[in-house]
Amino acid sequence: MTGSVAPQFDLGKIAAVVFDLDGTLTHSSPDIAFHLNAAFASCLKIDGPFSNETVEQMIGGGLKDIIANGFQELSLTPDEALFDEVLQQYRQNYLSRPVVNTVLYDGVENSLQQLQERGFKIGLCTNKTEAAARLVLEHFNLMPFFDVVIGGDTTATRKPEPESLNAVMAALGTEASQSLMVGDSKADFGAARNAGCPIMLVDWGYSAVDVHGLGADVYISSYRDFDKALGFA
Repeated sequence: MTGSVAPQFDLGKIAAVVFDLDGTLTHSSPDIAFHLNAAFASCLKIDGPFSNETVEQMIGGGLKDIIANGFQELSLTPDEALFDEVLQQYRQNYLSRPVVNTVLYDGVENSLQQLQERGFKIGLCTNKTEAAARLVLEHFNLMPFFDVVIGGDTTATRKPEPESLNAVMAALGTEASQSLMVGDSKADFGAARNAGCPIMLVDWGYSAVDVHGLGADVYISSYRDFDKALGFA
């Protein structure tokens, strides 16, 4: 589906752009699925039950939600000890090898470079843990573009609650009306709306619902549309 690039907000006010990570900047579901399967195999002796496509429907709410969705997919109700065992196994595995098959979406680096050269402040607001997010950004040499990185464990709550996005804006020194959130999911949409920010949704990411039905301020279908959406093309 072709994305709309007619923004429903005042472009002239935007001073900062805040990105989600998984499904927005990176196609990371192959690595998330690999480590999720490895964690369940190690802790439950179940071999590879989750396909990439299944895992993509789980991404968005953070790791605990992914683990919970995994147990639900298997029709299992874990006790707290088993849940925590799978969680810790996943974290250990992922932090040791965060990027194996993860790739950047086409145009990401160029869009970040253009934003930086035009003087925009750039933030990352992800439900991934901050340590994991930083490892991914460092792998792709993207850290120099980001003025602040906030993960799902940096603040007490995660998206769609506004706390993490508010923390990004506070660190950047921008108001909600000056800060554009860019994401791919209902969690990103909810965080932006709860924080009072305009929201751009990409339609190629990981969402269990059709993002075009959420009512974002602008949609894009590739980073080729990004400059046009911000009024630069």
